[in-house]
Amino acid sequence: MVNKIQRRNRLSYNQPKLFSPKKEKEQKQSINFNLFYKIIFALLILGIVAYFIFFSSFFDIKVVMVEGNQMVAKDKILDTIPVGDNIFLTSSDEIITKILNKIPEINDVEVYKGIPNALKIVAVEHNQAIIWKSNNKYYLVSSEGYVYRDVTNEDMLNYKNLPRVEDNDNLLIDRKGKIVSASFISFVQNVQNNFFSQVNIEPDYFFITESTFDLNLKTKAGFVVKFDTLRSSKKQLDDLKKVLAEYRDKISEYVDLRIDGWAYYK
Repeated sequence: MVNKIQRRNRLSYNQPKLFSPKKEKEQKQSINFNLFYKIIFALLILGIVAYFIFFSSFFDIKVVMVEGNQMVAKDKILDTIPVGDNIFLTSSDEIITKILNKIPEINDVEVYKGIPNALKIVAVEHNQAIIWKSNNKYYLVSSEGYVYRDVTNEDMLNYKNLPRVEDNDNLLIDRKGKIVSASFISFVQNVQNNFFSQVNIEPDYFFITESTFDLNLKTKAGFVVKFDTLRSSKKQLDDLKKVLAEYRDKISEYVDLRIDGWAYYK
């Protein structure tokens, strides 16, 4: 009995298996078709997602927030924003360039995107430092010394508290260019702000002739004060106060403070 079982087992182990090339081919085709349908399905999903992101109105810009503007009206900034465009296809750099080119009062801009449909515009305006006059035209100049916009005669009333500097050489002004140094602007502001409290005389306007190293202030008393912008404005105002205290009745044309330790008057 044992021999029969062993023999039957040996026959079953030794019996070769038969493979059908047709069945193997059908199996490969089935795998290929499954992979093909998976790729098509994935592409379809990607297409739907891409359409939803880039072409549906869900991501169109609808809300625009503006911060940092004081001189510039909000509507003026909003006019430069592509409201209704897709937020992903909208270039922040193009918005910044457009704002800076169309609104000279703005010195810098940051653009933040808020998904799904909001933009935040943060504007940094030029600070109003002085009024510059050349060739009978007026310009606003920032504390860094940059010209950033023209000022009409009608606008002058809005800037009456700013120091006015007149260029007697009438040099041509490069719009949006730097015409003076920041230290010159600071000197003018310091003199303007402290002049009356020091000498009890109101300043009228400043003027330059050959260079910004020498600054002249026409007072409302009629005489001119000559400053050296490379020296301390406070020290020169202190010297002026001493000169006026002793020789005010003899001064009719000017007081020259440009030489350290000396003051000349006429």
